[in-house]
Amino acid sequence: MDRKVLKQKEKSQLKLDLFGLDPLIDQNYSHSFEIYDTVGKFEYDKKKKYRLSAAADDTEFVRQTEYNGLIINVSVTDANIERIMPDGTKKRVFVRPGAREEIIEDVLRKLATERRAEAYEITSGDSKGQQLVGIEFSLYEVYEELKRINNGKVQYSYSEIREAITVLNRAHLQFDAEDGSISFSAPFLPFLAFAEKATKGETKSFVCFHPMVTSIIMTANYRRYNYKKALSFKGQYTRLIYKRLCNRWIQAGPGNPYRVKLSTLVAAMKAPYKNLYQDKALLQDILEELIAERVIESYEATPKKIKAKIVDWLFELRATNEFAKQQAASNKTANRIAGKAQAQISDKRDHQQADEKGWWSEARAGQGDDSVHDIDQIPFDE
Repeated sequence: MDRKVLKQKEKSQLKLDLFGLDPLIDQNYSHSFEIYDTVGKFEYDKKKKYRLSAAADDTEFVRQTEYNGLIINVSVTDANIERIMPDGTKKRVFVRPGAREEIIEDVLRKLATERRAEAYEITSGDSKGQQLVGIEFSLYEVYEELKRINNGKVQYSYSEIREAITVLNRAHLQFDAEDGSISFSAPFLPFLAFAEKATKGETKSFVCFHPMVTSIIMTANYRRYNYKKALSFKGQYTRLIYKRLCNRWIQAGPGNPYRVKLSTLVAAMKAPYKNLYQDKALLQDILEELIAERVIESYEATPKKIKAKIVDWLFELRATNEFAKQQAASNKTANRIAGKAQAQISDKRDHQQADEKGWWSEARAGQGDDSVHDIDQIPFDE
């Protein structure tokens, strides 16, 4: 979509200021989003990333997660872009968003915490009236930030960064609650304008984030997390599980373990293997990396049986003091932001705007310890 249909909304700047983080104290921190960041929106199998042709059914994958009783289906549709092939020819290919796109989206969101995000309203078309949060940036900034979080090593070239952002602009991401209370559908980055050297006056590129991300930012429902640590994990799924723990294990501590079924995690992050033990082995590899990185102290796995057959596993995780302190600090930050956000609601119009996405406050009602107390009756961690 053309950036010309966007109108800046200056009255929303106070809400965006809350999203900002201290550039020195929080250099290695960013904000994570419940639901959006706890479901597997990316394909980590490199063999499935690029395809010259595909049937319609093969260009989409679906994940499912549950939060406080809401069953949410998440679908991702491949991008279709023009790509230069090894022989120098240009061909259109289907591209599935993967680890590269996930990391670069996280970097763009990190840049948005530097108090440079702005709110816009779409002024025409089918999405007229919809609000989006956008940011101006340069490819150089993304490149340098990738080097910083990768301890000075080049992670992606300029052309790879550019292609990843293009994929995020062309790949479609949809969230739908089965009860109809949640519905967000758009590309990962609905608006994109690259700065071209030949374009007079354009020194920065520009993107807008997904409507769900916008809703979360504008309602101040995000949590501070160790962004550099998340992007340093060797395992791609480790990053996903770590974000889940940061969002859901908010009362992490020695006497408050986190309990979750294997099937819950698999449904949210990937297509299951045919053999249950392969999924169990994958999760154990993830947990071993979390132990090595001082996120969890230990874990236990208990089989869940129907008659004599093992049909699932219940995992119980115990936090390190380091992670517990991080979560406690994030709780203080979340409470401070929530207090300031509430103070900004001063008239009836503000109340109406805050209630437009009432699904969020309802979904988070009663949020506290994410551990499942009656695991046999609740199929997902809540």
